[in-house]
Amino acid sequence: MASDQLIPDLIGYNGNVITVDPYKPRAQAFAIREGAFVAVGDNEEIKDLAGPHTRKMDFAGSTVIPGFNDAHIHVLSSGVRHTLMADCALPSIGEIQEAIHFRAQDTPAGEWVQGFKFDDTKTAENRFLNRDDLDQASPDNPVLVAHRAGHVYYTNSLGLARLGIDKHSPDPTGGRYGKDPVTGELDGVLYETAADPIRFELMSKVTPEIRREGLKTICKMFAAAGLTSVHDALVTSDDVAVYQEAWERGELPLRVYMLVHYRYFGGFKASGLKTGFGDDRLRLGGIKMVSDGAIASRTAYLSRPYEGSDSDCGIRAIPPDELEEMVREVHDAGYQVCVHANGDATIDMVLTAYEKAQKANPRQNTRHRLEHCTVVNPDLLNRMRALGAVATPFCTYVYYHGEKMQYFGEERVKWMFAQRSFLDYGVVATGATDYPPGPFEPLLGIQSCVTRTDMHGNVWGANQRISVEEALKVYTMHSAYASFEENLKGSITAEKLADFTVLAQDPTAVDPFAIKDIPIEMTVVGGEAVYEG
Repeated sequence: MASDQLIPDLIGYNGNVITVDPYKPRAQAFAIREGAFVAVGDNEEIKDLAGPHTRKMDFAGSTVIPGFNDAHIHVLSSGVRHTLMADCALPSIGEIQEAIHFRAQDTPAGEWVQGFKFDDTKTAENRFLNRDDLDQASPDNPVLVAHRAGHVYYTNSLGLARLGIDKHSPDPTGGRYGKDPVTGELDGVLYETAADPIRFELMSKVTPEIRREGLKTICKMFAAAGLTSVHDALVTSDDVAVYQEAWERGELPLRVYMLVHYRYFGGFKASGLKTGFGDDRLRLGGIKMVSDGAIASRTAYLSRPYEGSDSDCGIRAIPPDELEEMVREVHDAGYQVCVHANGDATIDMVLTAYEKAQKANPRQNTRHRLEHCTVVNPDLLNRMRALGAVATPFCTYVYYHGEKMQYFGEERVKWMFAQRSFLDYGVVATGATDYPPGPFEPLLGIQSCVTRTDMHGNVWGANQRISVEEALKVYTMHSAYASFEENLKGSITAEKLADFTVLAQDPTAVDPFAIKDIPIEMTVVGGEAVYEG
């Protein structure tokens, strides 16, 4: 019998434990005390640690892995969307119109109707929405629908009137107003910053009650997928207040690392708080900026035009000199810098800003991040390694958005979502989905990284395939590294937080194309179940 000081609160045994710890890759059992692992080993040695009040969990041969950690996902804002908006992930524009019309029926005339997760290439019509579509769906309410990628929006005539623009209005910096190619009239498509006035107006109207409900909703969804930690990729000051309230009440089931939007940086700087402030449940992360468009909506800023175009290289949201000034300000204040950068031209611009900031003010172990870091090349990878920069590439995109890869071309796809190259070049890259733009299920992300095969059976960039074991490490240890928490979580190791996910099958032993279908049996955070299937 162990001494009282070492008696665990819980032991789990009869498991196929994949620890992601190179010193003990597999085990059968582990012991937990006060929310942390205290021992990992075989059944008999762990059972010997039990005391009269130790709880026992028989895994009955199920596979146990460290809890999944999505290092770039929209958490609280996604919960708000699920609460307030029409889900437009539908197979035809007619059905989307019906969903908007249904939502409008419960909305007073003149108030905004919103939708999200519209995906043009997933519709029978295979095209963007336009103002006429939305005028028909909601003639008495202004409408704003977000593309699944989150960087293109669609509005109707009333929405354009609220913006106060017409076909003669100049495009805003970092954005563009869509126009009919024949008449030159506005078509209702708002690219990048063109939608900001509407989006910020609508964000300001979201109440704390809606945020609270949204946080509960989204945490349940993520826990059911096996997630125990998340990096919320675009947090506002209002979001921080709701997170802190949930933390104080003990109502935050997942561990959250908050990336704060740059527009709130001044307030945090003035407060004296910096990256790392908080505890193992809620922690202040880096400062987030957005420097180009998106992959799914084909607005990422590339060095060469998209396939089928002579001149369209996407949209650069921030000019280089302005970005360098922003990065230098955040770097000098002692924060981690996190810049959304999809296209290779954008990644080059961001790395230049990081290099200049580091040269002017050398700092150790900054782990500045490139959010998404989609289209790379050897030069960019070598520069990332030299800086110690972290990448958070999309993990579910090849599977879910495969039909969009044609717009990038075969050769460019070989350097997209480049998990193999990140590993080979010594760059830490995480597991990330960016939900809503990509499905959030980690097992789907792992399958996509392992097979590089889309839902229709097409292979995209087979040279970037990684093994299941490597993908598990990406989704656990690497994501923990991106938040400076690799000594707290990411593996089933004594003294680390007792976060784990129980799977019905071993992802290293099943058909790789069946990984996404493995049932989640349980998700555990700090030794307490937050989901049971």
